[in-house]
Order: sequence, then structure tokens, then C-alpha cells
Amino acid sequence: MTTTDMTQRLGKELVSDPSICNLLLRVGPAALDVALYSVTGDNTLLYRSYPLSDPSRSAVGMIEDIIYDNPLLLSDFRRTYCIVETCRSLTVPVDGGEPSDEVMAGLLETLWPGLDGETAVSRNATTNSAFVYALPRDLTAFLRRTYPSGLTTESHLTALTRYFATRPGGGNSIRAVANLRADSLDMVVLSGPRLLMANTFACPHPTDALYYIMASRRQLGLDPHTDAMLLAGNQAMREQLTPMLREYVGRVMPVIFPPQMFRAGKEALEAPFDMIVSPLCE
Repeated sequence: MTTTDMTQRLGKELVSDPSICNLLLRVGPAALDVALYSVTGDNTLLYRSYPLSDPSRSAVGMIEDIIYDNPLLLSDFRRTYCIVETCRSLTVPVDGGEPSDEVMAGLLETLWPGLDGETAVSRNATTNSAFVYALPRDLTAFLRRTYPSGLTTESHLTALTRYFATRPGGGNSIRAVANLRADSLDMVVLSGPRLLMANTFACPHPTDALYYIMASRRQLGLDPHTDAMLLAGNQAMREQLTPMLREYVGRVMPVIFPPQMFRAGKEALEAPFDMIVSPLCE
């Protein structure tokens, strides 16, 4: 993606039949990312990133304006997937009998008393864990009004973990994945179908990413020679981080980009990885 203006208006004339398209949204601390594509044709994917940069306004107010200012986003889509990057999140063990949603939600309230948000519980396709997190009430209310049918809303760690937990070929091996952004990363580590770690770290510099990745690997006792490190996400961060990691880890490899999303359009390569894989884990 080189010449497209990432804030370019999305008019209804760009898509002839939204009913055969999936809409992908990602709400982050600094931007609303948007992608949409036809499920029946290749090279149809459109991607935009809209900054949430006005400190005098609420994030939800800015998101509402972005969607209303882009008429295509108000269409009736086949499905709408919304990923929300949230720091109010817990990984809950479910070995030996799964606690109720009410119990898991109570754990969130214990950590953040008086939390003003809508609590959600996500099964993440692992055999030993679930995620409990809070979403802004005004955001979920707006999304349900705007997309009354076919809406899936979940946390960024849910989409990422479910994607790798459902990929074939994992067996009982260790899969350690770092999903990189310009200023943060998600670390997800799986042992076969079991989750060992899922966390998000602020990383304004590649050396910060190196520290958190290596600290996570040491904490879990991963072998530097046999347990590979997989990198997904921001290309510039991957290019800077890969040679640094190879000083400590024998096998550092890029995550293979999902071929079905690459066929949807090359602009998918520029979009956040957790958003792009969100429709692939149903």
C-alpha cells in the first residue's frame, strides 16, 4: 500500500453489493482501522486507518463521526467483526470445570472496582483458558445500533489466540508468537491446544520488544534452540527485531500470512494482523 490516502472517504459507489462483503473494524487507542472485502471475489479488499487524535473528544464520539462520514460503512454487510484493543482484560483458567460467566465477570470487578464497562467472556479455542474483558458501554451500544445483525465483537487477544489455536499442525509443540505494532506487541504462547501466555506490552522501541519477548520466553522456560519464535504484524518492526532476536533464539520466522486474506487484496498486508484474521476463526 503506497499511494492510497489512508483517510480517504469510503463512498457507497465503491462497492456494488455490500451484502456479500465482510466488514472488519478495529478500535485501538489511537486509530479506528477499517477493512472490507467481498467473500465471493478476489482483490476486493479496501483498507483505511482513521486517527482518533482529538484529545477534547471521546473516542466513541470520534468513531461515530468516522462511520457517519463514510457512507459505505453504514451499509448492510454480510458480517461485521469488531476487534477492540482493551487493557482491562484477564486470562482465566478453566481446567477441571469452567466457572460461570458471572463468576468470571466478578474477577474483573475485583481487580477494577467500579469498572464502567460491559463485561464480556470469550472462549479462545484453547482447552485451559478463557478471556474476560471490559468494553466501553457506549461503544457496544453504538455498534449494535449501527450493525444490528451479524455483529461479532471481541478483544484483540481473543482473535489472535483463537487464530493460532485453531491452525492445523500444532500438535503438542510450542508455538510462541509476537504480534507487532508500531508501539506495542502481543505475546501469545501455546503448547498444543493449551494456552501458556497471552499478554500485551507497550514497546515504543524495538529494544523494548526484544526485552519483553525474551523475558516471556525465559519465564516459560522455552528452549532457545528448538522452540521457534514467530513474528506477525508491523513489517518495519519485524525487520528491525528479527536480527536482534536471532542473537538469542535459533529459529526466528515470520508468520505465514493467511492466503485467503491475501487473495482478498494486497492491502490486507498493511492492516492490523488481529483484525485481518478475525473472520477466519469461526
